[in-house]
Amino acid sequence: MKNTLLIVILFSFIGCTQENPKFDKIIYKTTSCFGTCPTYYLQINSDKTFQLFAEEVFKDDFSIYGYELDSSKMGYFKGKLDDTTFQNLNKKIQKISEPNYKYYNDGFITDTPTITLVIQRGGDKTCYQTNYPTDNFRIHVLNFLNKICKGTTAKGEKFKTDYKFDCY
Repeated sequence: MKNTLLIVILFSFIGCTQENPKFDKIIYKTTSCFGTCPTYYLQINSDKTFQLFAEEVFKDDFSIYGYELDSSKMGYFKGKLDDTTFQNLNKKIQKISEPNYKYYNDGFITDTPTITLVIQRGGDKTCYQTNYPTDNFRIHVLNFLNKICKGTTAKGEKFKTDYKFDCY
């Protein structure tokens, strides 16, 4: 009896510490703007691997008279998220998946990129697309994904990035 109870407690503890992914695949895409907005296409899989196509990335030390592309940060990349980053991503996906979560502001701003986030779970896809994200969505989700895009990665192979997103 004691052994059975010990096994149940042990499996309960393991089940609480290992978080299953809340998605099969995430696709995050940004478009350019009139300034120095980077153009990213990021695909994160449930096995923690990701592929990134950084089409346009500007140098941080640009002047107001000229923007300079940073070719060392552009191209195809691949990587794997560490456990902590992956758990944080799962929590963020869970948060924005709650009913009535508002990710966009009403209205339209012309000098901002179009942000597209697609979360695939089995055959279902949830699409978030906006030019005017809420502060919460920007701070908690978009900044997090941009940090992944700007992180250290290895050069990768070319992959398909021309998916058509039917968000509306």
